[in-house]
Amino acid sequence: MFRHLLAFLLMLLAPGWMRDRTPDEKHFYRRFFTRRHRAKRSKAKLLWIAALCLMLFFPYPPLMVALLLFTTFITFSLMDESN
Repeated sequence: MFRHLLAFLLMLLAPGWMRDRTPDEKHFYRRFFTRRHRAKRSKAKLLWIAALCLMLFFPYPPLMVALLLFTTFITFSLMDESN
């Protein structure tokens, strides 16, 4: 019950363009709901899971830092919206 009340209050405070969740490639907020963006997010999530598993198998700090930086770079490159 509390969760629904909180969601209702947040809906009242949110601007009108945030209430519309129909996918639109051109809109700056609604592009997050497109199939293409969800596919990118799932690829990025799998990439981070693989990197974290690799860090658990090889807990060597310099390798962990390098892997974190490389994974961050690949994620930003993957999620980039420019053409």
